[in-house]
Amino acid sequence: MTSKTRDYIYVYDEESHKIIVIDGETGEKIDQKEDRVTSILSYFKENGEIEKLKKFAIWCAHKTNQKLKPIQAKMLDLAEKSIYGKADQEQLEQLYQETEGTAIATDTVGLQHGSANAPAFLASRECINPDPYQGAQQAARFHRLWAELIEEEKNKDSGTEKGYLRQIKVKTSQKNILDVEQKQIDYLLDLMNG
Repeated sequence: MTSKTRDYIYVYDEESHKIIVIDGETGEKIDQKEDRVTSILSYFKENGEIEKLKKFAIWCAHKTNQKLKPIQAKMLDLAEKSIYGKADQEQLEQLYQETEGTAIATDTVGLQHGSANAPAFLASRECINPDPYQGAQQAARFHRLWAELIEEEKNKDSGTEKGYLRQIKVKTSQKNILDVEQKQIDYLLDLMNG
């Protein structure tokens, strides 16, 4: 466990249909503060730019998935069709509900064990979230979590770590997360201008 976020527990909240983050040491829920990405997503929501929210969620999902599993391809295909009016809200809701069990299992097993495939799957699922704003927010979070887990995999050490090495790795991970966030902002600004 090379960073503080690895001490977090990710739990799927069935009422809100989203992942909540709990501090593993204190048991307290971590508030997901509004960041620069969320600010732009809020702007899209306030201006009724649903297609841009959906495009952003799809972009995040594609960034986290090198190879798509059939269910992920199905989710992304349906999400893309919904942007162009070739899939309706009912179809999105139906597939979202059908994949709820898999999302819970992915949370329970994948996220808890630090698998980068878990946030990649969950980002794909958020593309079909019946609430496009919430889907875009969650896809962005899973994209950043995926980047952090990938960074951790790269930095795995074979033995014990010295304190200064751990600090360097945490700084590297934080820089990687900021880089991903900046790429998200750049893409959102492209959507704004396009």
